[in-house]
Amino acid sequence: MPVSDAFCPAGISSFFEVCDRDPAGHPITDPARVGARGGGFALTRGVTSRVSVRKGQRRRIEIRINSKLAPHANTTRSAVEQLINLTGISAEVKIEIDVRVPIAAGFGTSAAGTLASCLALSDAADLHVTFNELGRITHVAEVVNRTGLGTASALLFGGFVLVKEPGAPGIGLVDRLRFPPGHSIICAYFKPIYTRDVLAKQLESSRAQTAAKATINAIERNCTLRTFLNESRKFGKAAGFETPNVTRTILTMMKSGAIGAAQNMIGEAVHAVAEDSKAEKIRVAVTRVFPRARVFISRIDNRGVRLLKSKAKH
Repeated sequence: MPVSDAFCPAGISSFFEVCDRDPAGHPITDPARVGARGGGFALTRGVTSRVSVRKGQRRRIEIRINSKLAPHANTTRSAVEQLINLTGISAEVKIEIDVRVPIAAGFGTSAAGTLASCLALSDAADLHVTFNELGRITHVAEVVNRTGLGTASALLFGGFVLVKEPGAPGIGLVDRLRFPPGHSIICAYFKPIYTRDVLAKQLESSRAQTAAKATINAIERNCTLRTFLNESRKFGKAAGFETPNVTRTILTMMKSGAIGAAQNMIGEAVHAVAEDSKAEKIRVAVTRVFPRARVFISRIDNRGVRLLKSKAKH
């Protein structure tokens, strides 16, 4: 039975502007063209998916996340179903997703798990699809299930990215910004915030949309790492997402030597960037203030989603 493994970096969104209407103000009906402008970071911590395929007359999909059956993994399931329908195969597909970052905390785990699963499935079942096609399927599944609006495109690139135009890969426009060598990303997580709930409010919030437009305009005028983090922090405050825990964590990180810090979109979590020599000091400082928080250090991932093991026969 063919088995393939794929890895996708976790993806932090630092700010986002919902783009679900055309220039005339009419709702966009094609989910591949719905999306968000925004930006963020791909982490060396992320999600691994192992997919096994038994071809036959029966179609069946079983998904496990961190060893537990995951009937709620609707984004991954719908994307895999799209991929199977697109290629016309009949198979029993088993998907084992290993998530190494907090879930429902603005680390892009839905997109990462789905994209890694689609890539591993395409290899294990020998499906002739491109990375952009896999990204489009993931993007549409995210939009339809309201678990994200643009993370898939960024995770195809990896690195420090700015999503300049919304939409699935091949439609949207993603650019990469310079991330200085010798720097790390420090993350602190408190509790989950579910993307579906926040997106429903964001779509109705002119305050958040106005803040997002100001943020991307400021970053495009001066696309440095410091400006990006400072403007993203302003977005979180202006949009009304920032909680007392987030505020205190950002201040602690900055006082301990971070270049800048901002809230994860969407989660009660914070990310900061600092020189490698200061990263552990920042981690310790946050842990002292919030002993129950999950705090970790990661590097930037510049490779994006990729195969780890191709078509092993078990």
